Amino acid sequence: MTAVSCINKGFGSYNLLILTLDTCSSLCGAGVWQDGRWLSRAQERMERGQDARLMPLVFAAMQEARRDFADLDRVAVLRGPGSFTGVRVCLAAAIGIGLAAGKPVIGVDRFSVYKSLYATQGRNLLVVIESKRAELFCKFYPAQGTEQEACMMTSNEIDAFIAANPDTAIVGDFATPEADALFACAELAAQADPKDPAFHPRPLYLRAPDVTVARIPA
Repeated sequence: MTAVSCINKGFGSYNLLILTLDTCSSLCGAGVWQDGRWLSRAQERMERGQDARLMPLVFAAMQEARRDFADLDRVAVLRGPGSFTGVRVCLAAAIGIGLAAGKPVIGVDRFSVYKSLYATQGRNLLVVIESKRAELFCKFYPAQGTEQEACMMTSNEIDAFIAANPDTAIVGDFATPEADALFACAELAAQADPKDPAFHPRPLYLRAPDVTVARIPA
């Protein structure tokens, strides 16, 4: 599977102060963004324990940026897809901060983030996001026509899909893990209309959570 090169497209100058959160991936992080640059950023790579580490990272980022929560214009949050717990932790923290500070919370899905990060120059785009399972989170953006609904595919199914859809670039943390999704989230949030339902802070799930139901003894 071949990935395209990452291009920071630069959305222009948006003099908004935005706190951005992410626990959807293997990173747990927060950053304070303004006018196309980081004022601060704090992140750690982890698979579990984001619920204990996210708020300390938020406070560290705010302190480094020398800003108070009241100074923020918006709170941006990656809303999935990702692990069930990671998505819930991220959204709960963002909504809580937004309510306490009286600031709008902008939810950005990870497919949109990778679409914004990569210039396809007329090529089809398949965003593939790690799921820690055999089936991966996928969304296809054709060069011509309407984007498809997100779905889950195995690696073999992705290979077959690419064979049937030539001239398709593969991006996403499964193919291009070096991409700065948190930064792209902030840029998209800077442009978003808070009243647009597409940017409401609600979870994006493509699979049910892994839950084991205890058996009640007879």
